[in-house]
Amino acid sequence: REFTLTEARDTLELIRGRVEELRGTQTELRAVKQELSELNRRHLNNGRVGDAELRNVQIRQRQLGEAASELVRSIHESGAVIKGIDDGLIDFPATIDGIESYWCWKAGEVAIDWWHPRGTGFADRRPIAELPPGTIGA
Repeated sequence: REFTLTEARDTLELIRGRVEELRGTQTELRAVKQELSELNRRHLNNGRVGDAELRNVQIRQRQLGEAASELVRSIHESGAVIKGIDDGLIDFPATIDGIESYWCWKAGEVAIDWWHPRGTGFADRRPIAELPPGTIGA
């Protein structure tokens, strides 16, 4: 699927909350993985780690993993492409001025104001405002 700029901006409004939720879930999952690692290390060093505590952390890890997978699936179903969870970097496929490109958004930005050719990345983003008139489409 390819997006016009208007479609990309409309889709962003639909998925913005899911992107933020995914970022938070990713942060929680990282913390739970660290906690699980510490519990396992304590257990291996003859520390006392209760089975219930270990099981609860493992359950939480599985729940967070499932939640993250569901969020990723729902974002991809919109046609958007996740380029970076931690940064909330999302691309929307497009053809801009005859070039296969992406409309590009990063969490914290108010709107989609950037684009870049496919095959390039975030570092090569260009302002939409600098595109020649008539190249953006609807």
